[in-house]
Amino acid sequence: MKAQKKIQTQTQESKAWPKVAIIVLNWNGWRDTIECLESLQRLTYPNYQIIVVDNGSTDDSVEKIKAWARGDIPVISKFFDYDSSIKPVQWIEYDRTIAERGGTPEEEVRIKQYPSNRRIILIKTGENSGYAGGNNVGINYALKTGSRYIFLLNNDTVVHPQVLDSTIEILENNNHIGAISPKILWHNDPTRIWYAGAKFKLWRGDIQHIGMLQPDGPKFSGVQTTEHVTGCALIARRELFEEVGLLNEDYFLIHEDCDWSLQVKKRTSFVLAVNLDARIWHKAGGISASGRIKPISAYFSNKHRLLLVFRHGSFLEKLFFSIFYVCSRPIKFTYLILKSRKDLVRAELEAVFDFLQNRYGPVDKRKIRIWKR
Repeated sequence: MKAQKKIQTQTQESKAWPKVAIIVLNWNGWRDTIECLESLQRLTYPNYQIIVVDNGSTDDSVEKIKAWARGDIPVISKFFDYDSSIKPVQWIEYDRTIAERGGTPEEEVRIKQYPSNRRIILIKTGENSGYAGGNNVGINYALKTGSRYIFLLNNDTVVHPQVLDSTIEILENNNHIGAISPKILWHNDPTRIWYAGAKFKLWRGDIQHIGMLQPDGPKFSGVQTTEHVTGCALIARRELFEEVGLLNEDYFLIHEDCDWSLQVKKRTSFVLAVNLDARIWHKAGGISASGRIKPISAYFSNKHRLLLVFRHGSFLEKLFFSIFYVCSRPIKFTYLILKSRKDLVRAELEAVFDFLQNRYGPVDKRKIRIWKR
């Protein structure tokens, strides 16, 4: 109760709280994005800056997000009631070059006149540079504009209003913790766990989410160390990005957070943690509305799985993984063919070929057309 009372008292003055930059990456997903932004407006933490990075969307996302900010598009969500009184939301629109310089002084002064929940920075990258590349634009802006903490947040999430209060307090009071993720529950089943920490099993090329699909309950509480903080919701000290570097853009999509977590472990004395008393809800992309795995997700998941193991695994881990991978593919491919998922077989074979050819970054659009046959 004392900790809760302290939070309630300190939130009256935002200057008592360090600045948090919240980076939400959008690519052709404005409907998810505005639900996420609407939930961020309800944060009780007083000192944050929402940064929306549009990664070259082709679905009119930028204009839709502006319409939401004006109050023209109400958001329907099972997690909150729409509140028109917190509109309009003011915005600054930057291109990538200006954003990575820290914006323009006049606009920065103007936007700071508004409370945290009534302003956003909207950055247009002009191209799809992947999850790592798009977030890096936002991280650069956040570092240049003096944020102490950087919160990477998937656009297909909804946050609890108090997700930052206890999390930032933990970071402020525990200097050995470098980055922390909240507990993540499924959007379509809020009673079950998606992430409550994670462990690496590089000999299998796997990252095991603790508590996956288990019912939420008292055992998933408190603060625990973890081997992996998820890019779905990752709150890090600025010092970590300054020391370790930004997200590795070789991982165009999937596993960039795994690489970064392993870099933190190898190159710093900080530990990673999960705050199980803070929570968000995640829709979990990479799966179609029908529940089918998308070929594009299979491609990146497999290519970057190989990349992660052979960059970070020990000799024995690489050896065991190679044996496991080669022996398990015939069984997996046979199963996929019997399930009429030849598209996933093609995607994984393309992933292996591109990995062996050192081809990283975006996937050739020609391959996507082939997978759809």
